[in-house]
Amino acid sequence: MKTAIDESTGVVRADEHAGPERTGAWSGAGWLDAGLEGLVGLSIAVEFLVVLFNVLVRAITGNSVTWTQEVSELALYTAAFMGGAIAYARGAHMSIRILADRLPASWHRYQLALVDWLVFGTTAGMLGLFLPVLAQRSHESTPILNLPESLVSLPFALGLVLTAWFALVRLARAPRRAALVGLAAAAALFAALFAVQDAMAAMSSDALLAAVLAFLFAILLLGVPVAFVLALGSAVYVLWGGDPSGLSAVPVGMQSGANSFLLLAIPFFILVGALMSRAGLTAPLARLVDALLGRIRGGALMAVVATMYVFSGISGSKVADVAAVGTTMRDMLEDRRVPRGEVVAVLSASAIMGETVPPSIVLLILGSITSLSTTTLFMAGLVPAAVLGLCVMALVFFRAKGTERAEPTSAAEKGRSVVLALPTLILPVGLVAGIVTGVATPTEVSALAVAYAVVLACTSRPRRLALGWQSVRETVTTAGMVLFIIAAAAPFAQTLASAGVSAAIGDAMSGLSASPFLFMLVSILILVVMGQLLEGMPAVLIFAPLLLPIAVQFGINPVQYSMVLVMAMGIGSFAPPAGIGFYVAAATGRESVERSIRRFIPYFLILLAGVVLLALVPWFSTVLPSLLGLSTS
Repeated sequence: MKTAIDESTGVVRADEHAGPERTGAWSGAGWLDAGLEGLVGLSIAVEFLVVLFNVLVRAITGNSVTWTQEVSELALYTAAFMGGAIAYARGAHMSIRILADRLPASWHRYQLALVDWLVFGTTAGMLGLFLPVLAQRSHESTPILNLPESLVSLPFALGLVLTAWFALVRLARAPRRAALVGLAAAAALFAALFAVQDAMAAMSSDALLAAVLAFLFAILLLGVPVAFVLALGSAVYVLWGGDPSGLSAVPVGMQSGANSFLLLAIPFFILVGALMSRAGLTAPLARLVDALLGRIRGGALMAVVATMYVFSGISGSKVADVAAVGTTMRDMLEDRRVPRGEVVAVLSASAIMGETVPPSIVLLILGSITSLSTTTLFMAGLVPAAVLGLCVMALVFFRAKGTERAEPTSAAEKGRSVVLALPTLILPVGLVAGIVTGVATPTEVSALAVAYAVVLACTSRPRRLALGWQSVRETVTTAGMVLFIIAAAAPFAQTLASAGVSAAIGDAMSGLSASPFLFMLVSILILVVMGQLLEGMPAVLIFAPLLLPIAVQFGINPVQYSMVLVMAMGIGSFAPPAGIGFYVAAATGRESVERSIRRFIPYFLILLAGVVLLALVPWFSTVLPSLLGLSTS
């Protein structure tokens, strides 16, 4: 996936459809662009106000406001499905482009057209399956506000309509020959899916699942966005399984997959990170860390690791962390003559380290799809991240021969750095304190964090209105992409469960001589590879529900296994050749991927050793939850 870095803010923009045919208003009309972004942004703002109102009422009366749940559901569906459509239009959906980017240049337009036609066919088919469900729900009402259920489901249908429309807009801008060839290829592919239905229905369940997975990996390598691959895969499994009447369960499962109050924290944490980055609030933090560590050998790169650790507790998004911290500290690192490839390697390694620092979006998702408490996961992630961070810093120290060190910093200058960085430091500390004390839920804490970030950004940056709108636009796109993938993964996870994949994996793992550590090692290997192929978040959505129950059967603490799982997937998603995060780090560090890979290999090995250490020592993952009286089982 290609990326572009906003030099003024460090914000990463996905640019998988870069090219002259993709310029202009992505919806076909500029006023529609602004209107759609405004509508989704308004839904996030309404939800923000509703959550704050609920916190205030509960603080005064001790009771929650029940109707806020229904408003939250409507707002979340709007952010997930209409925001997901906007993310597709802006080329921000995750996709695997290893094969697509290696095609001859003259083939790219045909590949892009094929992808757009496949997205159009998938969303149009889902819409056709969902419309009867929508009509049926028009006769039902919500229990508290008596809203028509069809109104609550409407954002999902509109999101499908918009995505199909955006695909057609893209195709209208593509060269006519490419669009026609793409149409013929997509039509042939969909026709083949129906033509082999009877033959596939006669297969054994294992053979059927293998055929579906092979098909999915094929279209994934074509560059089809991950979310649409998951949705199409669920539908193909149902179709080939011999029960076409069950196809409507796929869009219904997608809608219900986004229905979790905990998921509301995702757009809030993304908005916090966007506000803090655009307001330039990373710089005081970076200067403070550099003042404290700059005199140590390799101190400049150690400052990158420490800053990433703290900032990971603000944005919740590791790619955003890389862009914000890397852009902020880039000039200082160049002044110290730190090789750019080394900067890229340390940025990537630090992002992996920060995968479990709260408020990690991956941990939020893990808490929403398993029985594990999000508060427990957040607290459990702090020490493992510190362990990997110390491993990276130790390697930096041994590799830092000949690099320049910072000038001595007086006590007065250090004190001034602390004062300037203090407003930024209060945010991650407050997040952790609010969650640990139980004053508010993670979702409510995320809303309070937005309020604090708004105040902080308004007092530290001019052009406040433009700053806020830019942050909202970024949040609409990123949150829409994340939530849409979560929704698409829900029916796919149900498909894997019905296919008996968990039992098959358990049977395969039973040959490991009942060794928990050997199970851990095999899991790490699988998760690193899957983190490369599916990216961290989709891989967690698919494999966490499958592997966690098996880990418990091996007697492994589920919280410890969760930390190992997330870190291993993080290594995959930030490691070359397929890890998108590594390419973002290379773009931020202004260095070629080829020169950066050589310098990343030692960090890759030390991170693997660190994850193995976490697998060997449960204490790292369970010490903080145990001290705080949180359940780790």
